[in-house]
Amino acid sequence: MADKTRDESVKSLRPLVRLTPYLRRYWRQIAIALVALIIASVATLIVPIAVRRIIDHGFTTSNTALVNQYFSVMIGVVLLLAVSSAVRFYYVMWLGEKIVADVRDTLFEHLLSLSPSFYESQKTGEVVSRLTADTTQIKSAFSSTASIALRNTVMLIGAITMMIVTSPKLAGLAGLAIPLIVLPLVTYGRRVRVLSRAAQDKLAASAAFAQERLSAITTVQSNVQESYTNKEFASATHFAFSAAAKRTLARAILTAAIIFVALGSIVGLLWFGAQEVISGNLSGGTLSQFVIYAVIAASSLGQLSEVWGEIQLAAGAA
Repeated sequence: MADKTRDESVKSLRPLVRLTPYLRRYWRQIAIALVALIIASVATLIVPIAVRRIIDHGFTTSNTALVNQYFSVMIGVVLLLAVSSAVRFYYVMWLGEKIVADVRDTLFEHLLSLSPSFYESQKTGEVVSRLTADTTQIKSAFSSTASIALRNTVMLIGAITMMIVTSPKLAGLAGLAIPLIVLPLVTYGRRVRVLSRAAQDKLAASAAFAQERLSAITTVQSNVQESYTNKEFASATHFAFSAAAKRTLARAILTAAIIFVALGSIVGLLWFGAQEVISGNLSGGTLSQFVIYAVIAASSLGQLSEVWGEIQLAAGAA
């Protein structure tokens, strides 16, 4: 069953993989964005180490110079984080805008080459919706969604690595919660994908209805069909809203489950770590460092669970 679910998930993302030729055109910009992403992630992961050292060694009058040194380094790290984050944001958003522009050009060129029989069987409004709304959804995947996904993936891997380095015992306990976090993703992933596709289809149908009626507005008005047409469009809009609401509810349940399990696990780890500090097996600074990394890992995992829904939306649009 797990293999089947994994295969279906990979298959559902295959339309996005087919867009990689558009990415290859801008490999330089992608390289710059990735370098900036790595720098920003490393800068973030350095901060907990400085916090640990300040807690364990810094709060005495004899270590004033050491405290000043640590805070000076942290200011430099924050500046590096700010600059690298700005560079990453610019290039990732630029890539999203550029790729969707290329996709629209290619799609429109293809639409112009289709035979008249295609347009006899397809609604013009729905085709226009694919050209506008669906490509906009793809833009989101290649810009903000991709940026969030990549950043949180790197942060999650880095945070887990540093958790193991900081305290293998606490890291082992944290690992017990991973199956509980992954389970909702597997359970709700397919449902969110199905509901996302349904919502996009309903939205396209309502856009197609509006396009057809507005293009024949003279006929509608001459036959006094304004009221009937208005009710039909309202009905189509209602169906589109209902589908979107179901999709949003599924994503909300997924987000709640992830947040509860992840943050609940951190609370449990904090309690166990406090017992270790009291017994003298762990320093207060080391516990603080571990908890910060655990919060980073949990936050990254929560963000990944949210953007997974956005990626499913983009796959349906593609």
